Amino acid sequence: MADIFYDIYYRRLMDLERSHSLRRLDGMHETLGKILDISDVKDLWRPLPVIRRHYGDEKVVAIDGGVRELELRDGSALIIARAIAVNNVGEQPVRDVAVRWVPVFAPVTKWVLMSLVESEVALRAIEGGNYGFLLLDGSLYAKITALIHELILTKGFLDLYYIPEVIRALESLYNLLERARELGVNVVFISKDSKLKIYKDYILFKAIKEIVLSDAPFVNVDKELIDILNRGIDWYSVVWIRNYRNKLISLAKNYNGAHRDLIRIGIRMSLSQSISDIMLLEELAKMQGVRKGLTRKLLIGAMDAYLNHKSLVNIENLLKFIRDRIEDSAGLRAVDSYGELNINDELERVRKVLINFPRILMTYIRLNESDTPMAVEIPYYDWPMFHHGVPWKLFYDKIDIEETLNLLMSMYRDPIHYNKLLWLAHEYANFSEDQFLEYAMMAVNRLKIPTKRRFGMAFSVDLNPSEYEQYQ
Repeated sequence: MADIFYDIYYRRLMDLERSHSLRRLDGMHETLGKILDISDVKDLWRPLPVIRRHYGDEKVVAIDGGVRELELRDGSALIIARAIAVNNVGEQPVRDVAVRWVPVFAPVTKWVLMSLVESEVALRAIEGGNYGFLLLDGSLYAKITALIHELILTKGFLDLYYIPEVIRALESLYNLLERARELGVNVVFISKDSKLKIYKDYILFKAIKEIVLSDAPFVNVDKELIDILNRGIDWYSVVWIRNYRNKLISLAKNYNGAHRDLIRIGIRMSLSQSISDIMLLEELAKMQGVRKGLTRKLLIGAMDAYLNHKSLVNIENLLKFIRDRIEDSAGLRAVDSYGELNINDELERVRKVLINFPRILMTYIRLNESDTPMAVEIPYYDWPMFHHGVPWKLFYDKIDIEETLNLLMSMYRDPIHYNKLLWLAHEYANFSEDQFLEYAMMAVNRLKIPTKRRFGMAFSVDLNPSEYEQYQ
């Protein structure tokens, strides 16, 4: 069928091209150099180490997964998640598919189930082979924080159904890291298109604080303001808290120091959710003339702004919130006969993970001058994530990760094939439309389940069992 909308689309695209919005960030970046030039983060980038030996013989396994949902006419859904572990030594891949029926569909069920199957496949892989490295796609910090948030924040009423699944995903991730530690396997999480703002917060709030203090002899500096800036340096991300966000906006409007323009732009950048670590670090690399390199290593703990603001970095306080959610889930699941829960058992599972989950060592590496930096995260077992005796964010350069860097450098090809094994795992695990249609048709035919009509319309096929139609 001819596309009768393309002419309208083209006109709207040209309108967008002429607008200023897409070029907004360019103007902001022109001032970034002036802000960073005042701060002491100009040496954040370091040269890459020289590869000292051939890493082709290192046994490496990489994991990735894919997930899709088949929504049914009664509001329930089938979630299909699959994961694969591929290696560089010619051994058979480890693979698995999880198929779950859920009585009500909530988006959380997709990524939680995929996290579960990825961890289980990774665990089977490292226990079945003598691997030196385990590579996983995505951010370890984002994953652990998202799971904790699901246990305390009611994003949607239907999410309450799946608190036990969130707990299983949390526990499965922790068990994987612990087993890898016992087996001597180096775990590395890699994010190619990270939207994290962890370094960004540190860099910008530290620069803003230094600018304000440099004006201090001539401007009255509010102690509360310095406290907010310190929290911005230490937390991720202080702008999520409305009270702090409003005070930062007020500072930008009312600051009268000699560097008021820089302060305003710096706060604007810190508030902007469209500016990530990657964008800021690219600009900093240009300033330093770094074509290839890595950033200083940042050791991070429970630095989440919401947890800190609500005093939930105290594990017992956090568990009180989580208990309420488990009790809500138990009530809902009992109504739908979706399994009974032992609330105390579920709570103890979470307690064990929270007490022992390791801190995370994070760095960004740039392996090609035409490529963006990618985030690399490694579990650091010496200090737990919720240990209060160490700052939540701490540059910790003394940890040697040269072997990990050398391995990643040897496996890099280009911006698409940023890691040859992870790219291969993604190619296998990611659902193509044709593959998912085949999965869906098999489910409809074998289980005799009617799908939502819009699903069949999307594929131009009848995805409802013939037996069902007899009763219409």
